[in-house]
Amino acid sequence: MSKPAKTLTAALYARYSTDIQKDLSIDRQFADLEKAAQRLGLKLDKRHYYFDRAQSGSSLFERPGLTRELLGAAKKKQFDVVLVELTDRLSRRRADLFWLADELKFDEIRIYTPAGEVSSLQLTFDGHSNEDFVAKLAYRVKSGHDVVARAGLIPGGAAYGYDCAPHQPGVKVINEGEAQIVRRIFSEYASGKSPRLIAADLMRDKVPSPTGSAFWNYQTIVGGAGKKRGLLNNMLYVGVYLKNRTYNVKNPSTGKTVTREANPDDLIRAEVPHLRIVDQKLWDAAHKVRAERGNTMLGKVSQRAVVPRKQHLLAGLLRCAECNGRMVINFSDRHGKKGVCCSTAHNRQSCDHRKTYNLDRITSLAVEKLCERLSDPELLKERARARAAEFARLEKENSGARQAAQKQLDRINVQIAKLVRLVDQDQSDDIPAELVTSLKEKQIERRGLQERIRLLGAETNVTALHPPAVKAFGRSIEKLREMIERNPDDAACRMALANVLDSIVVHPTEFGKPYDVSLYARLSAVMGGVDLFSGEAKKTSAKQGGSRVLSQADAIQH
Repeated sequence: MSKPAKTLTAALYARYSTDIQKDLSIDRQFADLEKAAQRLGLKLDKRHYYFDRAQSGSSLFERPGLTRELLGAAKKKQFDVVLVELTDRLSRRRADLFWLADELKFDEIRIYTPAGEVSSLQLTFDGHSNEDFVAKLAYRVKSGHDVVARAGLIPGGAAYGYDCAPHQPGVKVINEGEAQIVRRIFSEYASGKSPRLIAADLMRDKVPSPTGSAFWNYQTIVGGAGKKRGLLNNMLYVGVYLKNRTYNVKNPSTGKTVTREANPDDLIRAEVPHLRIVDQKLWDAAHKVRAERGNTMLGKVSQRAVVPRKQHLLAGLLRCAECNGRMVINFSDRHGKKGVCCSTAHNRQSCDHRKTYNLDRITSLAVEKLCERLSDPELLKERARARAAEFARLEKENSGARQAAQKQLDRINVQIAKLVRLVDQDQSDDIPAELVTSLKEKQIERRGLQERIRLLGAETNVTALHPPAVKAFGRSIEKLREMIERNPDDAACRMALANVLDSIVVHPTEFGKPYDVSLYARLSAVMGGVDLFSGEAKKTSAKQGGSRVLSQADAIQH
């Protein structure tokens, strides 16, 4: 007697690309696949219906229904077949489709369409045709948009300051409310106001940003470095529509979209005077200021997003006690008084430390504490003894942590070696993006473990302070005090502070209360290993295995 054939269990997968298709596309695909499964004699299980909504088939990123749920169940051998409407529902990218087929084949899972099992030859043809379809579709869409642009119409969404005219594709009209904000931005910038202050004032006035939120960033106004974005660069505000200045490409390793400069020959320029918001005089004045704020290098001017600023005495040293973020200047009044605040709270709104501090008061308090405490030999010795006791305690606690981190590092090294071997053995031109991504993640994890082991090992470096070194350090601090009193804007003062201090932590205080700061001095500077009035700080810290911002294990708090 012959053994009866096993009934294969099928998992269904559906996907659609854009929000326009809605969930009806998923329901329709599942209904068609259920009929095909019945005709092919496949068994279905409602637990194995997988889908991804509004996700492009040109990438495997952001598709958890396929990469996490379906492939995860395939690893557990929970079904025998993956049934899809067409292979392009799995992927329109040739390399990704072959990778998926190899993964499923390794797990003994077959790929079916309503026409039956997909053979290797069919997969090869589909891989090429699917990718060619994406390229042709992109070309046709771009060509159609170019035709529309040459006719003076604007395809796609509306820029800030404009609305799409209802039932008139490509026609834009001026939004007077947003147009007033655009004119305000140009006027304030032309008057010399910095982009950060403009953004801060817009947030203070609760003006909606182009994203619809109340958050404004200076890059929204002037664009990032080297990019032709930002409101100030949009020539539509002077009645000129430019198309094909840039193009987007997706990084296959990360899935992120990267903007690049397009070929100048592809640029399309259309005159649309009825969409002018900013008069030519104001536009020229704003861009004259922008050019003056640029950097000149090798005869070329590179535009910067911010106005030139003179570095203050504590530049790079101030940190927030709540989130350890940097403290930045957020205002300057007409008398030259500056205020500092937590950059995270100011820019990202994710830190609760929102108070603004007077920079002059912070500077006076920090210099007073520095000179008072770091010039006292007995205080330094006391701090060093306390630090030595702390080192001894940490040594006991961290011995086990070092061993665990070392074991984990050994495992990561083995995994990286296996991944490298797989990459070397792959003779194809298209190495799976997931393999490259996994290798990068493992390398990042390895660097983190190596740094952790280094820091744990640094805890054992108990060093005594020698009296001659302490006295010499005290004399350097007194010299620094005299230099600050004579000329606090001297670059040598700023360099000396950066050599002796790791950071100045600003603690939250109530309005009207005295400021509270903590100074973290470099142990290497106190020991005499750094000349405060030279540029040797980076060399010295590099010998010790750290950068300019060291861990608290390498600092003495005051």
